[in-house]
Amino acid sequence: MRKLIAVALIVATTFLVNVPAVLADANPYGPYQPYDHKPIPTGFEDTSIFYIAAFVTFTIGMILLSTVKNLKGKQSI
Repeated sequence: MRKLIAVALIVATTFLVNVPAVLADANPYGPYQPYDHKPIPTGFEDTSIFYIAAFVTFTIGMILLSTVKNLKGKQSI
């Protein structure tokens, strides 16, 4: 079983090392755009509000988790 895992890892590593890098900006004709129109403005051109909301949500979640863990620890005593 160990030999099988070792062989599988060697084969996977060989395939991953021999893969050439493919970059998205390698197309000399520009990005692919199937439609010739401008997108409808949605009002979300500035995404900083999403980063702020994600940070606030993460912080509140961590506070809730630590509070629950603390209360559970006090309850089990």
